Amino acid sequence: MKFPVTTEVTIFFSDCDPMGHCNNARFFSFMEHARVQYYKKLKALDLRTMNAQTAFGFIVAEATCSFKSPATIDETLVVGARIAEIGNKSFQFEYEIREKKTGRLVATARTVQVMFNYKKQKSFPVPLLLLKKIENLEGRKFKPD
Repeated sequence: MKFPVTTEVTIFFSDCDPMGHCNNARFFSFMEHARVQYYKKLKALDLRTMNAQTAFGFIVAEATCSFKSPATIDETLVVGARIAEIGNKSFQFEYEIREKKTGRLVATARTVQVMFNYKKQKSFPVPLLLLKKIENLEGRKFKPD
C-alpha cells in the first residue's frame, strides 16, 4: 500500500506493559501522531488555531486496531497514514505500522473522522477545499458518499 505520510516512533520503556510489549493503548497515540503529520502536510488548516478561528474541526468517531506482532522497547516503528475513503460528512484513515529495520508488520488500523461544528454541535459536509487538498496529496480522486 502507498502511504503519502509516514512518521517514525520509538518504543520507550514507559510505552511497555509488564510483559515487555508496547501497550495496546499507545498505538492509538501513534495513529494520532501520523494523523497530525497528515494534516500538516495538507497545509489546508492550522491545527493550533482551527477551533478558535473557525469553530469547526474533525472528531474521531471510530478507531480500530488489529495487532499482528508485538513491538518492544527500543524498536523504531514506521506509521503510514492515508485516506481510504471519504463520505459526505466523514473520512476514513488507514494506517499500517511496521518495524523499521525488518519491515515486520506490527499493526493495521483505521479511524473515522467526522466534520464537526462546535458552535452548532452538529456534523456538516466535508468542505470541497479539504476534499481537493486530500485528492492532491493522495494523487487520486475520491467519490464522496
